[in-house]
Amino acid sequence: MPLRYRYKILVLSLCCLLGGTAAMAQIEPDTVRRKRELPTGPTVEPQQQRQPRVTQPQPQSEVIRPQVVRPGEEAPQALIDRMFWGGSFGLQFGTFTNVSLLPVIGYRATETFWLGIGGVYHYRRFRGESMHNYGGRIFAQQQIFENFLIHGEFEQLSVELPLMNYNTGVYEFSRRFIGIPMAGLGYRQRIGERGAADILLLYNFNDSNASPYSNPVIRAGFSFPFRK
Repeated sequence: MPLRYRYKILVLSLCCLLGGTAAMAQIEPDTVRRKRELPTGPTVEPQQQRQPRVTQPQPQSEVIRPQVVRPGEEAPQALIDRMFWGGSFGLQFGTFTNVSLLPVIGYRATETFWLGIGGVYHYRRFRGESMHNYGGRIFAQQQIFENFLIHGEFEQLSVELPLMNYNTGVYEFSRRFIGIPMAGLGYRQRIGERGAADILLLYNFNDSNASPYSNPVIRAGFSFPFRK
C-alpha cells in the first residue's frame, strides 16, 4: 500500500477516536443530570409524636345492691305489707245479754309485736229493753311464746244506761262516756304466712255498773294482711 494511503487511514482513525471521546464526554453529564432529576419518591417526614387520647369518665348509673339480711333479722318490708285488718266479737249471756263487734286495723311492728286501732259496737238487752253502745279503742299485743301472747287495750265508749223512773215504773235511758282498760292473755293460731286467729281472756279494770263488760271478758278474733 502506498505511504500516502497509510497516512490517510491513520488520520481518519485519530479523527474517529477523538470524535467518540468527545461524544462520550457530552453524554455523561446529561446522564448524570437526568439521574439527579429523576423522582426519588415522596419525602418521608418524621412522624409527629402522638399525644395520648384522654377519655372523659362516663357517669355510671347507681348500682342497686341487694340488701343482706343477717340471721335473726327481718327483711325490710313496705308499710302496706305490715298492715293488717280484721276484728273480734264477743258474746255474754246472763243478767245482761251483750253482743260485741270490734273491727280493727293494725300494724305489725315486728313479727311478735302488733298494735292497732278499732271501733266498738255493743248490742245489749236488759229486762226486755235494747241498748246500743259505740266507741273506739287502741290495743297492743306481744307474743311471748310460740302461740301465747299478752294483750292490752283501752276503750272509750258512749254507753246507754237504763235508769228506773220510780214515779212511772218505766226504765228511762241516758248516755254517758266511760273509759275501760282491759288486759289479759291470748292464744294465737297462724293462718297462712301472716294471718292469725286469736282467742283472748281479758280482765276488765272498770267493773262498774256503767261498764258493758263483766269479768272475765272472752273474745275471738281474726287478722289478715292487706296484701298477700
